[in-house]
Amino acid sequence: MGLRGTLGDEVFIHLSINALQQNKAAWGDTQFAQGLAAAIRSIPGCDAGLLYRGEVPPETGVPSVVLRIVGPHLEDPVPGLPNMIWMISPPNLAPRAMMARYQMVFLASALMVPILRRRGIPVAYLSQATDSAHFHPDRADPGAETYPLVFVGGHAARAERHLVQEAVAAGFEPQIWGPGWGGVIPDRLWRGERLNYAELAQVYAASRVILNSHMTQMANLGFMSNRSYDALASGACVLSDHVAGFMAPDLPELRMLGPDNGLGSALEALLAAPPLDRLARLALHERIARRHGFDARAAEIVTAARRLLAEGKVAQPAFSPTRAPLSGPVPVLSDPARSAADTLTAVRAATTEILAISRYLEDPHAPALPPPAPAAADRQGVIHVMMADLREMQQIAALPAALRPLDRVGALAARALRVHEVMQPEPPPLSVDLLPNIADQLLPRILRGEPLWTHNPEGFNREQGKVSLPLWPRKQVPAPAQAPGVFLHLFHDDLAPVFAERLRAIECRYQVYVSTDDPAKAARILAHLPQAEVRVLENRGRDIYPKLYGFGDVYDRHEVVLHLHGKKSPHSGKLDAWLDHILTCLLGSPGEVSRILSLFDAIPRLGMVVPLTYRPVLGAAHWAANREIAQELAFRMGMKQPLPEDADLRFPVGSMFWARTAAIRPLLDLRLTPAQFPPEAGQVDGTVAHALERMLGVTCQAGGYHILPVSGAGQKLHVKHQKAYRSNGALREALDSGAFDA
Repeated sequence: MGLRGTLGDEVFIHLSINALQQNKAAWGDTQFAQGLAAAIRSIPGCDAGLLYRGEVPPETGVPSVVLRIVGPHLEDPVPGLPNMIWMISPPNLAPRAMMARYQMVFLASALMVPILRRRGIPVAYLSQATDSAHFHPDRADPGAETYPLVFVGGHAARAERHLVQEAVAAGFEPQIWGPGWGGVIPDRLWRGERLNYAELAQVYAASRVILNSHMTQMANLGFMSNRSYDALASGACVLSDHVAGFMAPDLPELRMLGPDNGLGSALEALLAAPPLDRLARLALHERIARRHGFDARAAEIVTAARRLLAEGKVAQPAFSPTRAPLSGPVPVLSDPARSAADTLTAVRAATTEILAISRYLEDPHAPALPPPAPAAADRQGVIHVMMADLREMQQIAALPAALRPLDRVGALAARALRVHEVMQPEPPPLSVDLLPNIADQLLPRILRGEPLWTHNPEGFNREQGKVSLPLWPRKQVPAPAQAPGVFLHLFHDDLAPVFAERLRAIECRYQVYVSTDDPAKAARILAHLPQAEVRVLENRGRDIYPKLYGFGDVYDRHEVVLHLHGKKSPHSGKLDAWLDHILTCLLGSPGEVSRILSLFDAIPRLGMVVPLTYRPVLGAAHWAANREIAQELAFRMGMKQPLPEDADLRFPVGSMFWARTAAIRPLLDLRLTPAQFPPEAGQVDGTVAHALERMLGVTCQAGGYHILPVSGAGQKLHVKHQKAYRSNGALREALDSGAFDA
């Protein structure tokens, strides 16, 4: 995308924000950008439009510039256009190398300007602003309720709003709007979950003092939020927590606490002072509008945009095919399976190779590269997020030049470049420390260019996890030709008595296999499960490696298997009852277990019986950070069909289930080793084990088998979504018709 039109006064500025199209109404950034766009349009020759996350600027017919208004996430610059950043709050991730690909960086933090200048970033200070056409003292309705003290904003683990909580603890009574405050403050102070944009202006205009409590990182890095400017434009006074390096001597109505606080005396003084009358509030509004309104900011932004257009400065793509002769060494390809012992080392090597191949392919006459030599089984390392991309880039490099999909090369190079930039050693504050416990979770999001701390993916529907079959007991005990195999992993050996009791619900003969990581644990487990075969295995891959591969040699003995493990979730107290829920679904009573076993006998295409998804993890029943590793697993299995999208993904959330061995056989045949799982570091997502948990369901359905979610008799969770059938034959017809797939 190149420059268009003639270089004069005409300019179109694409305002890029973090909101998605489908949730833009819930983001304050949307209203912020809309107000700024209106101010830009008021300048002769200028126009502006909004870009939402992931969108590409449309053709405008006039010289165009992209301005990223950066909140929590910074996207790549758009190649072929001048790109600017206005960082109004610190993103979770902004590597120096990525920021250097922008042609201009504005910072709403005076503290950060010299830091980034020393790192070679073209940066200037541009403080926060307000839409003074929207925030105005006259927004308050005559006779409306007035508020001595107000705060509008959500409470969360990453935004605890200490100033607000301290004010409440000191006996003040702020009126509070925002999500997450239930149980944190007295109910009488919580006025509601949300205010829309018009209501926000009305509340601010009816307020005397507004609290501004920042997220800790934002305050420490010197970013005063626009909450202060919106409040001042409304004619209110502001009490803010300490924002490092921030000074506003021209704004006496904005009082900022010092590092030693002094909240009580500051609030008492503000509330005891005579309230500003209408004329004083209007005068304050005019002063804020003149100095900190969008018109003032728009003029600075347009001036910078025109300068960049005149200078012809544009962002460069990660991959640019040229007719330059081949130079430098020819890349020697390595088998992606020849990885490393840890994720970061493996990813770094793969990323370096992808970028080297992309540079080689920039020569349109570059000969095809020979495929890599296969790595020996004992030289293969951890399966990681970059393997699928590396394989694809190698496959493209093996094609004749005329057949290479250059657009795809560019996409793969851009993905690798993001990861490469993040992995360069650099000091804070805008880098991320890829610690072992979070690296596996964050790297896929960095690779995709997604925010680091995402929630549900686009279009994900939690309702799909609520459907289940309520089990009805079967009096007759089945007598399968092959005894079921029970595979139990007990890292937490104190749970052995729990499983010994629960397994009594299986009244037919069965064989128990237990894995653990310590001989002392094994001895304690045998005391409760003396009939079990116990193996001590390396602590890799959580429960997944031991169950699928630590006992890979015994699956041929069993047509039907049960997978269990001693689940504890120390990262979340909300999951304490998850194990009990799963066991109630899978081992609720002898009659219910007999029913499950009879279903496998009566329904040949039944591949897996899984527990109804536990309520607190309904929002996690999607690919999350695991799709790229799943693609590598699918490649190794020779799976031809593409992986399902999130809306169609079905799997045993928690990795406990009954299964027909044939339905999971392709996964068993991978014969993975402990070295292919990352070392245990308390990861909560993004590892081979998490990907395999999802691939259990994918493999089952790819083989033509059904997945049946069940709930124990009498369980009341999601009752409205239960589908009851009173015969195995009726259930078979329902499964064949897709009744449990919606």
